[in-house]
Amino acid sequence: MSENSWSKSAAGRVRVPKDEVRTKLLDTALALVQSNGLTVGFEHLLMDDLIKAAGVPRSSVYRIWESKEAFFEELLSEVANQVSPGRADEESLVATWEYLGFRADELRTAEGRRRILVDVTGIAAEQNFESVTSSVQWRTYVALSSTALSYPDQRVRERIIEALRNSELAFLDQMEVFYRNIVPAVGYRLRPDLNDDYRPLVVAAAAIIEGLGIARTTIPDLVEARYNVDNDGRPAEVSLAAISYHAMIMAFIVPDPNYDADAAIARLSGGIDEMPVVQPRSRGIDD
Repeated sequence: MSENSWSKSAAGRVRVPKDEVRTKLLDTALALVQSNGLTVGFEHLLMDDLIKAAGVPRSSVYRIWESKEAFFEELLSEVANQVSPGRADEESLVATWEYLGFRADELRTAEGRRRILVDVTGIAAEQNFESVTSSVQWRTYVALSSTALSYPDQRVRERIIEALRNSELAFLDQMEVFYRNIVPAVGYRLRPDLNDDYRPLVVAAAAIIEGLGIARTTIPDLVEARYNVDNDGRPAEVSLAAISYHAMIMAFIVPDPNYDADAAIARLSGGIDEMPVVQPRSRGIDD
């Protein structure tokens, strides 16, 4: 038995289905990672404690994974598969739609739509920034993304990167649906030269929020400061996240000359249950 194999010999012969053992042990380890976040390595996860907490026989674990390293490799892939939900803050998305419904009457004029866009991007940015960047799931995503290329085993590295890619694609799909609904609702559309592809906007928006989240670790005085600005003719005190997010959004959208205010107001006034589901175009990431 190699030095990387399990430190204790298999004991006991209790037969538990292989799939059940795998699921229980991985779920137990995932619960710990989701609770405490991902550290550099898994030294904090003791196999004996995991096996005991999962309630599975050591002998069965040994038959599935030939070493602790093999188990941790599979765990890393599972962590990568599950990081996306922590990046899409559903409360912010729902709150944005409800806020638009509350101010629906202002959508009748170009000036009103511009004011709403300034306000709603600020609210969404601040709420999303706090919700996402303070979550364990997001910290795990950042840690895993930052270290994926450093794993010496090419097979493990490719497995983790593929899992992260799948999570990223799921995140893109979810957020693209959100922007496809919100942007037209406030009288704007994607720039024509982007060919109806919202993915660059999604990526840029996430980079703003997540980049500021990382910067807050070292320069919190700047990231968390409030700034007095001229908010479309109205003085306002806003966060750096709100300023940056709004500027980024405006680089991607333009007013829609064919906007139907009455139709948009009727849809918004119905409340969150009336939120339309405009699906993204069917395409691959390389289209």
